[in-house]
Amino acid sequence: MIKLIQNETIKTLKKTSTKIIIGLSILALFAAIGFSNLIMMLNDLPSYYMQNSENWKEEMKEELSSMKKSVENEAGHYDKETMANMKSQITTYEVALKCDINYMYSYGFNNWKMQALSEIQNASYLLALNESALDNKTKLENEKVISDRTKLLENDDFAGYIDIMKEDKKAEFDSKEITKEEYDDEIYLLDIRKKYEIGKEDSITMFDWKASLYEDISNMKSNLRTGINQSGKLLKIEEIEEIKDNLKMAEYRLESNIPVLSSGSSARSMYDMFAPTFSLALVSILMIIIAGSAISTEISKGTIKFLLFTPNKRWKVLLAKILSATIILLVVTLILSLLSVVLGNIFFKEDGTVYVYVSNGEAKSISNTLYTVLYFLTSSIDILVYMIFAFMLSVITRNTALSVGVSIACYIGSGIIMQIINQFITADWVKFIPFNNLGLADSIFANNISYTAMQNISNSISGNSVGFSLAVLGVCVILMTITMFDSFNKRDIVQ
Repeated sequence: MIKLIQNETIKTLKKTSTKIIIGLSILALFAAIGFSNLIMMLNDLPSYYMQNSENWKEEMKEELSSMKKSVENEAGHYDKETMANMKSQITTYEVALKCDINYMYSYGFNNWKMQALSEIQNASYLLALNESALDNKTKLENEKVISDRTKLLENDDFAGYIDIMKEDKKAEFDSKEITKEEYDDEIYLLDIRKKYEIGKEDSITMFDWKASLYEDISNMKSNLRTGINQSGKLLKIEEIEEIKDNLKMAEYRLESNIPVLSSGSSARSMYDMFAPTFSLALVSILMIIIAGSAISTEISKGTIKFLLFTPNKRWKVLLAKILSATIILLVVTLILSLLSVVLGNIFFKEDGTVYVYVSNGEAKSISNTLYTVLYFLTSSIDILVYMIFAFMLSVITRNTALSVGVSIACYIGSGIIMQIINQFITADWVKFIPFNNLGLADSIFANNISYTAMQNISNSISGNSVGFSLAVLGVCVILMTITMFDSFNKRDIVQ
């Protein structure tokens, strides 16, 4: 058996197609490097534009001058609301220019300066709209908002702004506008925002992992408080525990400065996401070709008879081919995973992705190297299933083109088809479809994407547990293996 496996492995590795695809798999890692850098370069364009917009002050001054002239010369042509809006904009623009804030082109997520300016504009609008109708207390409150926010902006006092927001929340609680639970959650969020300076500078949520994580924490707190999940359904006990674990991991990420994988916070995080996708796609095709041609090619060329005329039994010949392909899959996957780490460390300044998980109620993490190797290896489970499927077709059909073609078509199209089925069919039998239980790596390492992203994904997938998926795939592999061995042992193969 060992000799058969050795000969089969050597024969497979000597094939030109095997060498080419393995080479392309390695090149795919370099492609992932280039693609990640390209995406980050495109992500930086808005920031580059803002930082290099030399004329924003002049544009704001022109806009301010135009609004002032309209208020002075054409006041009679506007209704009360329009006039109040223009006056509030004038006040806001004056404060922004005074504090050197680009109010016209800011794109910030929860940027405190933009929020403060927005609050100044709202207070100014109320004052202008109700100049004679406001009571002294309300008038003083709005004037205080304008004065306090302006002073904070002049001093660039982010921490002071968070403290004022806390005071506002306390006032809302005292006046019973919000409940004790809502007040506690708001203070908790403001403390996190202050500690980790979330919203202190301009950022786009999808490219700022801290801002994205802050949104996740806010959503999770809201879900726990209301007892309702993202889909508007009552939370189950296991969902509540899952949210609590996610909160612990989110806090651990912020404290340890560990971004989520899909945030696009750095080129390295993007690379860690694309590298296995690019390289293992080619490995999948390689293994399907090897398996799909393993028996059918031997039969078509007539070389199978030399194997069967030896003392080795038929089942040993087939088993040797399967084990040989499995060994090649594991070795190639392991080499690519280690090479992925090496290339990532060479070409990127940032640290690699660290996996965060909860064990015994405590958030922990594993290194980038171990995470990458484990992710590649668990991803190979899907490849193994398709490989066995291709082996079965090769034995049954004896047609290489059909075996390889059908297997590759299933590999490429099954995900899209199952996504559509899961969206429109809610019957329990759907979860037993083998294709609905693939993608085990993403299920096992689900914690590396944001909570919100995971909830969105779970709405379009089966939501099967890892254990259930392994059981379904295990049964399928056993049935396919029995089928191929039965066919290989009983059918007349030698022509």
